[in-house]
Amino acid sequence: MTATIQLNNGIEIPREGLGVYQLTDLTECKRVVLDALENGYRLIDTAQIYHNEAAVGAAIRESAVPREQIFVTTKVWLPFYGDQMTIDAVKRSLKRMSLDYLDLVLLHEPYGDYYGAYRALERLEREGLVRAIGVSNFDASQLLDLSHHAEIPPAVNQVEFNVYQQQVPLRRFQRANQIALEAWAPLGEAQEPILREPLVHQLAAKYHKTPGQILLRFLTQQGAIVIPKAAQHQHLMDNIRIWDFTMTPGELGMLAKLDKGRWLSPYRRALTTTQHYMDLIDQTKNQQRRL
Repeated sequence: MTATIQLNNGIEIPREGLGVYQLTDLTECKRVVLDALENGYRLIDTAQIYHNEAAVGAAIRESAVPREQIFVTTKVWLPFYGDQMTIDAVKRSLKRMSLDYLDLVLLHEPYGDYYGAYRALERLEREGLVRAIGVSNFDASQLLDLSHHAEIPPAVNQVEFNVYQQQVPLRRFQRANQIALEAWAPLGEAQEPILREPLVHQLAAKYHKTPGQILLRFLTQQGAIVIPKAAQHQHLMDNIRIWDFTMTPGELGMLAKLDKGRWLSPYRRALTTTQHYMDLIDQTKNQQRRL
């Protein structure tokens, strides 16, 4: 089981969890979540747009791990931004997962009526349906803007963070404002030579770890929460076995020099203009019944 850190509202969140993005086969998703819970994972991260909340909930109900020991996160999708729409969408997520409360709910993207959506999350936290609230894919200027409209500061901002996209200015801002940084695509979605970096392999040999374990430990030593996706049992086990070693400041400094400052996720690279966001909202409006 991994260590925890305290969010700015006082609740504890595990420092490592399982992301279930692209686990669209519900039987497989349930199996993976059950496997993760059985082997020490206590943070499960899903989203409305992943279409697997029901499988996550089924695994939690079937697991021998008590519900209060599992930290469950979901994210509100763009068409459901707005005061009442967001409240209704979160309640549908609760119903799909057959849960009485969620530990963390995030706004998935920084576009549309995220002011109204965030007000809705604040209300849900006050009512006890959600223990903590936050955002995803916000940059520092968007976080600063939101802070002027919010009564409850975001507890988490979930962004792409890996050795090739190290988010240095954003991390500095979030540390100063006590907003935890949660890393999606911590292994770069395994689409780049990130796992073949010579330095990473040198450190893996030194510490008797895999390259993936070195990359994840680098992020956690920067203070990040990591939520790598894994569908295979061995990958699940490899990902969580990162807490028995610590790299030196010099080694962290060398890894920091691998930063390329660019998005690795093809999806994230596409979402760089207002028009892309507007198209995304339009394309997903017809999913309201499904969600």
